[in-house]
Amino acid sequence: MVVFLFVLKSVLASTGDRSQMFYSCLQDCLAQNCSGSSQDSQSFHVLRALHWTCSDECKYFCMWPTVNWFVEAEIGVQQFYGKWPFIRFWGIQEPAATLFSILNLVGHVVMIRRFRKEVRPSAPFYVMTHYFCVICCHAWLWSTIFHIRDVRFTEIMDYLGAFSMVLFSVYHFLVRMLAFQPRSSQYSLFFGMAIGFYFVYHSYTTFFVKMDYGYNMLINIAFGAVNILGWSIWCLKFYKRRPYVKQCAAFVALVAFTTLFEVLDFPPLFWVLDAHALWHLSTAPLAILWYKFLIDDCHYMEGQKLNLEKLA
Repeated sequence: MVVFLFVLKSVLASTGDRSQMFYSCLQDCLAQNCSGSSQDSQSFHVLRALHWTCSDECKYFCMWPTVNWFVEAEIGVQQFYGKWPFIRFWGIQEPAATLFSILNLVGHVVMIRRFRKEVRPSAPFYVMTHYFCVICCHAWLWSTIFHIRDVRFTEIMDYLGAFSMVLFSVYHFLVRMLAFQPRSSQYSLFFGMAIGFYFVYHSYTTFFVKMDYGYNMLINIAFGAVNILGWSIWCLKFYKRRPYVKQCAAFVALVAFTTLFEVLDFPPLFWVLDAHALWHLSTAPLAILWYKFLIDDCHYMEGQKLNLEKLA
């Protein structure tokens, strides 16, 4: 059902830019403003810096009378080029989603500093938690850039950044499940190489072969489901013996719940706040919960490590 909803959304995504009113307005604007010496002559420096071309400007300004016509005709707000209409702020294409992406980035930076204060460098998963933080910060950085300005490169980097977080979470789960088991380091290396090679292959095909939106969404849903299911089973197994595991369970449940914002899509409120922006807002405080779990889990594993050393 989730896949069907995403496919349906992509099919209906361009009703606005296919309308006759938008097309006529765009052609007139291009002819009057985007030919010869008049092209980009009146653009602000910030718009030029963010690569807003004369053609992009015409699309933006023709979008609003078309939106008003759809509303007055009681058809409802339609998407343009696969996106809802947003009011631009200083060249920023989606201001709310940009701000909330920054909040997610800041959340990881703040919590990794707390992690480093409370966990010893010798603790298990200390280094892996730092890898996790770097990958997440990289992903949220590109999410911020993409929502500032949506072009092919920033879009691909946003998709790959999000996918890297999902893949690393799966890898983290697999390695955590095998911690202190015989040959755990060999399994960790195998899973790391397999997941890493797949990510490189997917990145290559996305950049140089085809940006397949349906396939990208499918693999994100598939790996995300594996991640949520795996951590849920792990939490169910250990939450009675380790009370701190409830933090992990709460995090997993909230991640699954907040994903509903991606499915329940709607036109932006006040032309700024859409479901995708609300999803980014809802995930920002979840970093606090997850790092608290990682801190407690590292303390637990450090105790386990000391017990094993005593037995040895």
